[in-house]
Amino acid sequence: MVNEYLIDDIEKALSNLSPSDFVRHIDSAIEILRKERERGFLVGGKINGGLVELQTPDELVVIGDIHGDLKTFLKILEDIKLEHYLANPNNKIILLGDYVDRGPKSIEVLYAICNLKQRYPNSIILMRGNHEAPAEYPFSSHDLPLKIIDYYGMDMGKFIYYKKIFPFFRLLMLTTIIQKLLLLVHGGLPTIEVTTTNYRSHIANAQENILQNRIMEEILWNDPRSEILGGHDWEKSRRGVGKHFGINISRKWLEATGTRAIIRGHEPCEGYKLDHAGIVITIFSCKDPYPNFDAAYISIAGKKLESIRTGADLVDYTIKV
Repeated sequence: MVNEYLIDDIEKALSNLSPSDFVRHIDSAIEILRKERERGFLVGGKINGGLVELQTPDELVVIGDIHGDLKTFLKILEDIKLEHYLANPNNKIILLGDYVDRGPKSIEVLYAICNLKQRYPNSIILMRGNHEAPAEYPFSSHDLPLKIIDYYGMDMGKFIYYKKIFPFFRLLMLTTIIQKLLLLVHGGLPTIEVTTTNYRSHIANAQENILQNRIMEEILWNDPRSEILGGHDWEKSRRGVGKHFGINISRKWLEATGTRAIIRGHEPCEGYKLDHAGIVITIFSCKDPYPNFDAAYISIAGKKLESIRTGADLVDYTIKV
C-alpha cells in the first residue's frame, strides 16, 4: 500500500522512543504551530489565535477523541491511504483533541501527531481537547504525567511534561471553521451572546482571556443536550466543568458563523451520534479505553461537503473502524 512506509516508520520509531527523539518531535511541532500563528495562514486557510478558517478542502477527514488508542488511530490512517491522501496539501485531516489519557499509548499518540504535523504542516489541523488543558482545568483522569515519568524517569519525565508538552498543548487550535459549511470544536459551543462581528475575537482570544471569561472552558468541556431543565438555553454540566447547551445555542452559532453543521468529539458513543435535530454530530475515534462503544471518523470529498445542509447529512460519510 502507498502509505505503508509512513505507518511503518512511525511504528518503528515508537518501538524505541528515546527522550531526545520525543523532545525533538515535540519541539518541531511547537515551532511549526508558532510560525503558523505568526504568519496567520496555511495552505487553504488562515489562522487567528486559536481559530482556523479553511476554504473547502478537496478532501476532508475528521478524527475524534483518540485517548491513547494508537492501534485504532493507525488503522484510520491506513484506511485513508495516508501518504497518498496528504500528497495534496488541499486535503485536510482535522483532529478534534483528547489525544492522551485513559488509553495505554498516550506518549506514542503524541509522538505520532507531532510526526504528522512535522511532515504535513499544511494538511494536519491539531485541535485542543479538555485533556490537553490539565493546567487550566485539572481533573482526576489525567494519567499522562505518570506515564511519562514511568517511561522516562522522574527528572526527564517532569522536564518533558512541563517544559515541552505544556507549551505544545497551548498552541493547539480551539475552533476550526470551514467557510459556509462546518463549525468544529472539541466539546461544545460557548453560551455567550455571539454575532457575525464578534465570534472571531471571542475564539481567537479565548485562551488569553481565561481569567475574564469561560469561553475556552466551554469550547473544551460543553456538551449538547436536547432538553435543558426549566426550558433554558443552558445548564451547569454534570461533569463539574463546562455546561450543557441547548439547540438555541447551536442555532445562534451557526447563524453567526454562516455555517450549516457542528462537528465535535468529547463524548463516547457508537462512533457517532446526532443532537439538536441533526445540527450537531459527535465523532468518537477510540475503542481501547471504551470497549463498550464504537470508533468512527468522517471522510468526505469537498464537492460532497458543499452539498450538505445539516450534521445528519454527514452520517453517510462516517466510517466505523
